[in-house]
Amino acid sequence: MSSGIQSLLKTEKEAAEIVNEARKYRTNRLKTAKQDAQSEIDSYKKQKEDELKNYEKEHEGLNEKIDKEADAEVQKELTGIKSTFDKKRDTVVKLLVDATIKPTPTLHINASQ
Repeated sequence: MSSGIQSLLKTEKEAAEIVNEARKYRTNRLKTAKQDAQSEIDSYKKQKEDELKNYEKEHEGLNEKIDKEADAEVQKELTGIKSTFDKKRDTVVKLLVDATIKPTPTLHINASQ
């Protein structure tokens, strides 16, 4: 009987070793899978960053062109405003001075008479 118990203990020990080896194998496979996944993620990220850089290079001049056109339009409008200011400055100053020197009091339209 002792031989049967010895055989069972030996078999149980071998089974425990097989289970431990299976756990180690599974752990190693998980680590490898994580590393592979991280590698794929890094590769995809690099690819997308390169695509973004290429897109920015292709459209780089477009923004500068739009900025130049906008600046030109703003300068054109400023020139128009300044010329209008120069033309009407004397008239406005005269109106303000006249209104200050010669007030003409009138009853407001909402005031009751």
